[in-house]
Amino acid sequence: MNFLTMDYFTALAEERNFTHAAMRLHITQQTLSAHIAALEKEVGAPLFVRHVPLELTYAGQVFYRYAADIQKDYRSLRQTLAGVTDQEIGEIRIGTAATRERIVLPELLAAFQKLYPRIRFLLTEGSNLNLRQRLLDGQIDLAIALFGKSVPGLELHPFYKEKIVLVCSAALWGKTAPEAGLEKDTEAVSDTPAWRAFLQQCPVLLNGDTNIAGQTARRLFSRYGVQPDIRIESNNLETLLSLCVLGTGAMFSPDNLVARLLQPDEAQRVRIFALPDASYTISFGCRRHRDRWIMLDRFMKFAREKMGTR
Repeated sequence: MNFLTMDYFTALAEERNFTHAAMRLHITQQTLSAHIAALEKEVGAPLFVRHVPLELTYAGQVFYRYAADIQKDYRSLRQTLAGVTDQEIGEIRIGTAATRERIVLPELLAAFQKLYPRIRFLLTEGSNLNLRQRLLDGQIDLAIALFGKSVPGLELHPFYKEKIVLVCSAALWGKTAPEAGLEKDTEAVSDTPAWRAFLQQCPVLLNGDTNIAGQTARRLFSRYGVQPDIRIESNNLETLLSLCVLGTGAMFSPDNLVARLLQPDEAQRVRIFALPDASYTISFGCRRHRDRWIMLDRFMKFAREKMGTR
């Protein structure tokens, strides 16, 4: 039994499929099967029930818990030794929401790798709750997310401020706002009869309820007593923004997404309105560890400085 065998076992336990696990490990299915068979012979018990999908036996569940802990400790050991010996080499696993990954990470990663070309990044996507659990399970090194409050076992480091805004095409605004009694130079949403009428009458493009924009919109509708005319609901904010520009409906979105993705001509065709109590802090989250890899701290410091210059 060695660390490689544990890697193979863990991949199969998580994928529950020999073909998928072999692809993840970049090995043949035959090689993976041989390693698992040898491991089961060594421990003296079957670790998987061979049906589709694969299922861990009780022995497999016990082995997985220990293997996961050993892998986390081994990874921490390698990272700590790399820091002690000042080796600028290794892998940083970052998890964040798909949209945030799209608008925040490309420039950061490209610039950081110019300084540290031997650092490899592995990116994964997920909801805030999912990323929190992945951190605690040791599946990622850093999460960029809205954590809200302290989380036992995790350290939180503020990254940057974000806020949700209401976006509406100028054409749709010009049609709906006068009917609701809103002044054309209005800049912020407020709890007034005119704004309640607008939100009631205007078609809405709504983000999913697991996303910050969708949660903010639902809270606002509830607070104002509005039953929105939801035309399209999607977890993909980029799709909703494209539809918004076309005049299909108004949407709620992080301000940096709008600024980042709209072309200059598109930006001239929309109106953007501030929302009350819609600002929040996006933070880095990482597991508490007395010997945290120095490259994680370097990346967080680098990222905060870069965001401050945008």
